[in-house]
Amino acid sequence: MENQLPLATANANINAAAAAPLQPVAGKVPKKFIGYIHNFRGVAIIYVVGAHILLNWPDGSVTHKILDIILQNSTILFLFIAGYLFQHLSAKFEYKDYLIKKFQNVICPYLLLSLPVIVYRVVSQDINGFTLEEHPDFGAWPRWEQVGYYLLHGAHLQQLWFIPMIALYYLIAPLLLYVDRKPVLYRYVLPGLIILSLIVHRSTLSDTLVMAVHFLSVYVFGMFMSRYKDEFLVFAQKYAILVTVLPLAFITLNYFVEKPYYDPIDYIHKMLFCPFYLYWLWRLEKYVPKFVDVLAVLSFGIYFVHYFFVLAFRAIYQKVFHTPMPGNFFIWLGCLIVVMLLSIWTLQLARKVLGNKSKFLVGC
Repeated sequence: MENQLPLATANANINAAAAAPLQPVAGKVPKKFIGYIHNFRGVAIIYVVGAHILLNWPDGSVTHKILDIILQNSTILFLFIAGYLFQHLSAKFEYKDYLIKKFQNVICPYLLLSLPVIVYRVVSQDINGFTLEEHPDFGAWPRWEQVGYYLLHGAHLQQLWFIPMIALYYLIAPLLLYVDRKPVLYRYVLPGLIILSLIVHRSTLSDTLVMAVHFLSVYVFGMFMSRYKDEFLVFAQKYAILVTVLPLAFITLNYFVEKPYYDPIDYIHKMLFCPFYLYWLWRLEKYVPKFVDVLAVLSFGIYFVHYFFVLAFRAIYQKVFHTPMPGNFFIWLGCLIVVMLLSIWTLQLARKVLGNKSKFLVGC
């Protein structure tokens, strides 16, 4: 999608399209605010939490397989949005200020929420499976090395592997902006990174460098789509069927492919769903339910706290019934709703008690 349309022409087309039915009304939101990408954050966090509901599904469960295909690897949606917003807000980029803000909003809550978990891990030596898979002798490591490993790899709680990885992208932000400010580079860099992602698959969650290499294409794809946001919406209106059907075709293919092809097809279908959601959340913006806005505002905080409730539910059920929580669609849906509600109420309480300082503890 090269920048062949003059920007004025693209903007004129978008403004004309906005007058059509089902289009967002122009001029009703702050200049820097993009409603559809904001709502996409709310959708993405549903994917993330839904993927983390831990149930004991029956062997060969079709429901589990379908949910797994839809929800797993939802990191792609989250990272795409991060790259999109990075480019969108980059006009007055100052590296020092950027790193300070990311430390306050991302690294600080990561450290504070990690502290009790790491203390528990080190004292009890309750080491999770993927860490032992990567390092079978981990229990014999000195305690200080275990602490360092947990912090540098996010290996102490399942979802926290994401933070050390995205921190690497924060560090290389000037390099990424160099690509964006010479947009001709996208035509060389982005295809190469996508090929690299298809070769270098998702690894053990705590393998930070491998995961950073694998997901870099997603972050840069988000930047690319932000730079050409107007042109994309013109393209998507003209080829709405293609934007809609292609991701649905690949997600269906994901159900039937053999194991060696599963991860590449999964990567492709999640990448295709990023423009899918951009278009349809833009097209139907005024119909998006209010709760999606609530989820979007609190999305990063939900990311930080939801897994504590998932583990608590799992432990309570195991203690009461002496068996893992069984897996079926209705139990999964009920757990998803309750975990979301508890996460939202916790974050709202934190914001009420701590005010603006809540971002240092829970990221929002």
